[in-house]
Amino acid sequence: WTSQRFLAAVSSVCAEPVTAAIRAAIPLEVDLTVRAVDDGWALCAPDDTVVMTASVWAGTYADTAPVSVAAATAARHRFTHVVGEHPVPSCFSCGQLPGSMGVQGGPLDDGTDRFATDWTVPDWAVSDDGHVDSGALWAALDCCAAWWVGWSREPRTFLTVQYAVEELAPLEPGATYALVGWAGDNPTEWDGRKRHGASAAFDAN
Repeated sequence: WTSQRFLAAVSSVCAEPVTAAIRAAIPLEVDLTVRAVDDGWALCAPDDTVVMTASVWAGTYADTAPVSVAAATAARHRFTHVVGEHPVPSCFSCGQLPGSMGVQGGPLDDGTDRFATDWTVPDWAVSDDGHVDSGALWAALDCCAAWWVGWSREPRTFLTVQYAVEELAPLEPGATYALVGWAGDNPTEWDGRKRHGASAAFDAN
C-alpha cells in the first residue's frame, strides 16, 4: 500500500518505471515525506528514518498464462492445507481478521508451480466516482506473490524487500479477479536469504 502511494508521488516527477525498496518498518498514523536523493527518491519518517527508496527500474515485467477465477478459488481452498497456522493473521491484505481482503493463495492443480486466489475489489477501495484505489491492488498482489515465495518450497519466513507494479487496466468496482503468484522470470530456488517472485491479476475474461 505504501509503495503505491510513494511511487505515485515519484511518478509525478519521473516518467520512467520505478521500483521501491523497503528499508525500515513502515510507521503508521504519521505523515511521511518524499525527498529527492542522489540516486532517486527517499520516503522518510518524521524522525528522518528512510522507510523506502525508489529508483528508476530498467527491468521487465514477468508474464504468465491466465488463470480462471474458478481455478483461483479452488486454489485458495488449499491455503490452510499448505500453510497451516497463519503466520500473520492481522495482515489487512491476507490475514484472518474481519475486514481482511482474504488474499490467501494456495497451489494451483495445473502442474505449473503457481499459487492463486480469488480476490474481490472491496467496497472501501471504491471512491464515490467509481475509481478503485490502486493501493488495494498493490497490497493484494504483494501477498499473492509472498505466499508463493514462502510456501511453494519448504516453509520459510519472508518479508517483501523490493517491489514494482505495472497497471495495464483500471480495476472494476466489485469485480472478482484471479490473482496468481509464481517465480516470474527468475530462478525458482532461494539465493541465500532472497527469492524472487511475481504476481498478476486476471479478470473474468
